[in-house]
Amino acid sequence: MSGLPTFPLAQVADIAAGITLGRKTKETELVQVPYLRVANVQDGHLLLTDLKTIAATRREIEKWALKDGDLLLTEGGDLDKLGRGACWRSQVPLCIHQNHIFRVRLPADSYDPDYVSFQIASPYGKAYFLAHAKKTTGIASINQRVLGAFPLMSPPLSEQRRIAADLKDQLAEVEAARQAARAQLREIDGLPGKLLSQAFKC
Repeated sequence: MSGLPTFPLAQVADIAAGITLGRKTKETELVQVPYLRVANVQDGHLLLTDLKTIAATRREIEKWALKDGDLLLTEGGDLDKLGRGACWRSQVPLCIHQNHIFRVRLPADSYDPDYVSFQIASPYGKAYFLAHAKKTTGIASINQRVLGAFPLMSPPLSEQRRIAADLKDQLAEVEAARQAARAQLREIDGLPGKLLSQAFKC
């Protein structure tokens, strides 16, 4: 995909960290609202079975409420987790995110969020984050400036959608093959018992 127009992510998207846990507020009218923690944002999917809630002001909720198509990225962790993220697809009617997660909001008329998510999670994206991350022993993190400078390859929207659709199909095939392999392994694991039962039938 060399030769494509490439722009810093911050030039084409709105990037924001979320609500800070343990912050102090003088406002008394607070609402309990679900929020995403780092543990909820995995590589390519979201874990939403254990959502926590936080007391937030209406202004905070309005500021950080997630919208369909928002790309969510964690700021760090293990070296192989850099660039970990997934797209928000309105799985919960109202949800915000904490400050260790970056929300990337892209213009719908120019970018397909799944395409951008795949690009960031690709070897191309991970190499960028690994080269620019702040590293300690076994741990690395990125800040909003580094994320905003990510060189986003930007083909036409129709091409982005085609690429994203092809990758989804390929991933679905891989997952189907993985499930079939697991089923075969379960069947193989059960064979010794069946064979012994047949050999020693009374």
